Amino acid sequence: MKKVLFAMMVAGQLLAQQAVAADKLTVGLIAVTEKEDVRKRWQPLIDDLSKATGQEVQVVISPNYAEIVDGLKANTIQMAWLSNKVALDAVESGKATVFARMIKADGSKGYQSVLITQASSPLKSADQMFKEPGVYQFAYGDSSSTSGYLVPEYYLFSKNKVEPAKLFKKVIQGDHASNLKAVLSKTVDVAAYNTESLDMLKKEAPADFNRIRVIWTSPQIPNDPLLYRKDLPQGTKNKLEDFFTNYGKGKNAAAQKDTLKKILNLSGFQRSNDAQLKPIADLTLFSILRTNMNDTKLSPQEKQKRFDEVSARFGKLSAILESSRLN
Repeated sequence: MKKVLFAMMVAGQLLAQQAVAADKLTVGLIAVTEKEDVRKRWQPLIDDLSKATGQEVQVVISPNYAEIVDGLKANTIQMAWLSNKVALDAVESGKATVFARMIKADGSKGYQSVLITQASSPLKSADQMFKEPGVYQFAYGDSSSTSGYLVPEYYLFSKNKVEPAKLFKKVIQGDHASNLKAVLSKTVDVAAYNTESLDMLKKEAPADFNRIRVIWTSPQIPNDPLLYRKDLPQGTKNKLEDFFTNYGKGKNAAAQKDTLKKILNLSGFQRSNDAQLKPIADLTLFSILRTNMNDTKLSPQEKQKRFDEVSARFGKLSAILESSRLN
């Protein structure tokens, strides 16, 4: 009888813990600027989300993209805003899926990667940069960043058959905020950045905006996605989808539109799915295969083995993304 009572007590405690957990929702946000700045911009939306879902909503903010993805995988984070490239990892894990994407104030569904330099710099274009190897210092984005790394890696360097390590006098890596600081302080000559951050800078720090020059602009990148864990209760998923796709349209539209504008000059969110990641998956595959091909430490047999493994992996991922498009 004691054993039965003890088992019932433990089961009751677990159920109570699960009930408490069900009343909480943790949202992961990537820190494209300082963490407290991101928190300030998103907090009104987070408060509205808590009211709409009836759940306590906590926030995890990190410039380390992997930290947010790991949280999604481990269920310490249930919903997240991620860059497209990092979202691929979460989707590939089978733990999370895209349910919405951002829409900018001008109605655009994408943004662009750019290279910036000081306005006073003699550097006027990417072509000039290519013609002067060993002269300039460069700040890349985090290797998990879509606009800071993947897009310039493919559209700028790979297509021009240029290796950054051979082109630049020095290459460092950081996030968008640190890249901007590096350019403004003249620690580097040129850095990867994006048009979303440029728009924010122009509005909020025009003096700094006037101190930089864009020397290269990429093709359009799909706007960043919102993801939630696949194992969330369907009711919670429905609430999240309805909240985000209707945010800025309800009775508090004026205040919500102001919040959206302050987050990233947004007009709202649109329903989406994993298929929006397909172009990014293709770029990621190309980048990995290119790195493998140029790795002088690998034998031809090892390169072929890795090629087969990566091709198989992305073949499965591509099938997942395409099936999402059909659904």
